[in-house]
Amino acid sequence: MVRGREWTGFEAAALQEAMRKSVRDFAALLGVDTTTIANWRSGLSMVVPRSNTQAILDTAYQSRASEDDRARFEQIVAEGEAAWRDRHRALENNRTEQLAPAAASPLDVTLGDPDTPAPLDFGISDELLTVLSRLQKLNRTIDLDVFDQLYDSTYRTIAQYEILDPAILVAPLRNQRAWLDELIDDCGHPATRSRLYEVASMTSGLLGYIGVGCAQFSLARAYCQESYLLGDYAQDDNLAAWARGMQSFCEYYAGRFAEALHYAEDGLARTAAGPQGVRLAINGVARASGKLGDVDGVHRAVDRAYELLPGPDTPVGVPSSISLESYSPAQIAGNAATAYLSLAKPDRVEHYAGLALSEMSDENSPWGRSLVMIDVARSHVLSEDADLDAAVAVMHEALTPARGNLMLQVQRRGSEFVRDAAARWGPTPELRTVEDVLASGHEER
Repeated sequence: MVRGREWTGFEAAALQEAMRKSVRDFAALLGVDTTTIANWRSGLSMVVPRSNTQAILDTAYQSRASEDDRARFEQIVAEGEAAWRDRHRALENNRTEQLAPAAASPLDVTLGDPDTPAPLDFGISDELLTVLSRLQKLNRTIDLDVFDQLYDSTYRTIAQYEILDPAILVAPLRNQRAWLDELIDDCGHPATRSRLYEVASMTSGLLGYIGVGCAQFSLARAYCQESYLLGDYAQDDNLAAWARGMQSFCEYYAGRFAEALHYAEDGLARTAAGPQGVRLAINGVARASGKLGDVDGVHRAVDRAYELLPGPDTPVGVPSSISLESYSPAQIAGNAATAYLSLAKPDRVEHYAGLALSEMSDENSPWGRSLVMIDVARSHVLSEDADLDAAVAVMHEALTPARGNLMLQVQRRGSEFVRDAAARWGPTPELRTVEDVLASGHEER
């Protein structure tokens, strides 16, 4: 096979496997971040590396791969992506599949039946951890394949978080975090410990994020701080900045807006123009500044978020709200709407919400769409020509889709809508219907 044509994520993953390199070693060989490799492995043919990376992959294939490596590569590519996925149990990140019922077992799905939806393989499960733990016991040192699977499954969970039920993640994440502590304690090699710190940081960050959604702020705060320290120990600035974003998010919903602003600004100082810069500027600085009444601060943060978009590598649509990569323009717009709502600027809320909702759907970002729609409903209340019926209609559209229990963010913003509307129109029957939906969602939690 003559290289020089466009590489896909699948071919890049095939080259890594053919050269028998770990995620970290392959990233070091190419001179890219480990998150880039993980993105290729989870997206496969739907990911096309940027032009300069195409040239790097060409060079790696032509100059660094042996004849045996090339033969293995050609065999893997010839077998196809489906065979690779079957071998690695990978998840197609951009395919929106319906979650299997909680009580159903993967073995209940008839194999080969095209009319039966496959269960969503989100990566982390208790059974996977049990098998990997047994594998690890067979080795005196940290098995690189065990590490790679831990890293990949955790990365996929972060990337797919918008369409997962957090309730099914808590137990395996806690077990994984405890096991990682044992692996770190048993590992003496500094480089290997650093790699374990990375996965531990992501795991603690996920647990902290879920804790915020359950209003367990003290526990969430502890997990987020642990995530930051572990990212710092791993000497990964992007990961440490990601954890700062988690800390800012926690304090925002805990009502400690000055602390939320501090963590976001500290993360920005650390990551500079890294992937987390957009998220920290818009989700952290802009929203906290809005709550603090800093109009100029919101303007600057929104402008900076757009400036920090990574050009040709800017993601489209709505990636995970806790992605290790950059936020998209739709996510900037959605968060800008929230920031301007805090400043009681309904025209700007409507403008940015329109930009966000054009990219959001119940499939790619169900809760994100709900939150933006609630902001739109609240902006109706603030407008001079406010219309209660229109505002309540938007609220019902935001709350009625079958998305499971109402998350904390939706509960909080929904209650703020009822408060603002009642202050303007009094306790009306229309508002009572919204309160009933919010109360029902709270009781189910």
